[in-house]
Amino acid sequence: MARKITAPRGTHDLLPEEARTWDRVEAVARDLSSRYGLERIDTPVFERIELFARGLGESSDAVEKEMFRVSGAKGSREERSEWALRPEPTAGIVRAYIEHGMQVRPSPLRLWMLGPMFRYARPQAGRYREFTQWDVEVIGDPGPMVDAELIELAHRLYAGVGLSGVVAHLNSIGDAVCRPRYRDALIGYFTPLLSRLSADSQRRLQVNPLRVLDDKDLDPELAAAAPKALDYLCDACRDHFEGLR
Repeated sequence: MARKITAPRGTHDLLPEEARTWDRVEAVARDLSSRYGLERIDTPVFERIELFARGLGESSDAVEKEMFRVSGAKGSREERSEWALRPEPTAGIVRAYIEHGMQVRPSPLRLWMLGPMFRYARPQAGRYREFTQWDVEVIGDPGPMVDAELIELAHRLYAGVGLSGVVAHLNSIGDAVCRPRYRDALIGYFTPLLSRLSADSQRRLQVNPLRVLDDKDLDPELAAAAPKALDYLCDACRDHFEGLR
């Protein structure tokens, strides 16, 4: 008897009963997108790996470990092409923004997208290798009111699908001016503690020390005592954060 073929590990069949629930969730997202003056954009589900390496950082888990790589047909010119299924939507949207000269449009540009994303992560409860993400991007307005608006938008989505008790925790990692100071502080803090870090964190410490804080194996006591990003903000970033709060 032929072996039964099942869905790939980490994927999920959306059967009719569940699809009806998802239709309601999607309808809330679409309605909110329209009410908040957002315009729809769709990008390919695969892009060049270089795009994600630039946007997410070569040391990120998404690029290092969780990328679904795609190649062309065997023997074709594109057999060895460096493509990947998108792990997140922002990089593709920014690529489209630049490629199509959208910077000449009235600013800010308010965009939304709803579609499948892919990450080669270890499947676990509530976490799949293929998942749907609703994304909102506002390009051309760096002010704190945009951040506040998007937080409100997310809250309205949760409320619209029946979730309550959701709490938002605010933070800031600064900008290109003040972030290097925070980076240096993390290196100075974690370097004497190398023996207590995982192999991944030891490697990331010099490349992108902020990624050390993402390590699921990081000792909670070390994380709690680590330098806080808010203590290293420049005046402009501190004003922005206070404006958001």
